[in-house]
Amino acid sequence: MITRFERFTLILFEIMKYWNKIASDIMKGEGLKGTHALYIITLSRFPEGVTAARLKDICQKDKAEISRSLATLEAKGFVHKDGRYNAQVRLTESGQALARRLNTIAHKAVDQAGCALDEDEREIMYKCLGSIAANLHSISKEDLTR
Repeated sequence: MITRFERFTLILFEIMKYWNKIASDIMKGEGLKGTHALYIITLSRFPEGVTAARLKDICQKDKAEISRSLATLEAKGFVHKDGRYNAQVRLTESGQALARRLNTIAHKAVDQAGCALDEDEREIMYKCLGSIAANLHSISKEDLTR
């Protein structure tokens, strides 16, 4: 019999697997990886720019991953850094165009994926997932091996 842990974990992995496939398919045409989609979409919310450190916190990625990805996005002409250290990172015009395209596709995918849910169910789902994430964050700081 499948445990709650297995069910929960497998559902989350399945959701991420399919989202990563969708994002990878979109970004492949730009010579980018699916993980870059999150950074482009996130940067689109900050037209004034955001530091790499802040992007790291928002996207919950490590510093090295953010640094490599921003270097790739800058080399491809999708972002511009104002300065070197603690620089504000902004989308270029082509980055903004890609962000609009990604946001349109992401909204369509989310709408289609959740089409069987009404607004109340959707709110409950996000509340539950947020609560689970917060609880797991707290638990991750504990030493559960004792």
